[in-house]
Amino acid sequence: MPLRREQVVEAALELLDEVGLDAFTTRALTDRLGVQRGALYWHVKSKQELLTAVTELLVRPVFEVDGEDLDWPDALVEFAHRLRAAMLAHRDGARLVAAHVTLSAAGVELLERVLAQYARQGIPAVVAARWGDIMASYVTGFVLQEQSAPAEIPVDTSAAGPAMREFFADGQPSSAETFAASVRTIVLGMQAEAATLIQA
Repeated sequence: MPLRREQVVEAALELLDEVGLDAFTTRALTDRLGVQRGALYWHVKSKQELLTAVTELLVRPVFEVDGEDLDWPDALVEFAHRLRAAMLAHRDGARLVAAHVTLSAAGVELLERVLAQYARQGIPAVVAARWGDIMASYVTGFVLQEQSAPAEIPVDTSAAGPAMREFFADGQPSSAETFAASVRTIVLGMQAEAATLIQA
């Protein structure tokens, strides 16, 4: 049975989950698939193109949920949580998104649909696109920290004052709680901007 492009991309994502982005090679991928390099490059012209296709596969679940019945603030919050979950589901997911996400023809079609949804709620396309970029950038940066930071970060409060020692003694919010609160803060700022657009 001939090798299909989908097989190549899915196998690449599986390999990346196992070895990580730094150790990933097309040689290891061809070994896994049991094919020669020529067969691989029939479907993708370069490692860069392959990683772009892998990233598209990684973020696909983010856009499989239809949020057209949501007001834009709720839709943006849902987008942020789905994007974080998609990146956390794969090793080096945030690094892949940061370096290899692109707008394919399907992505442009999706963007057009999303911007039209915002326009129906009174948000100009240029503003909605900027908001989406702000949120995607925040989520990607947050997950980059999550995926690269050690599980436990020691805090030395020996030279801190009583208030700061108490602050750390009470325990800090979980990463998920911090993320959710921060996303809401970002959306609150966007709602404030939206109010000025409506008044204008």
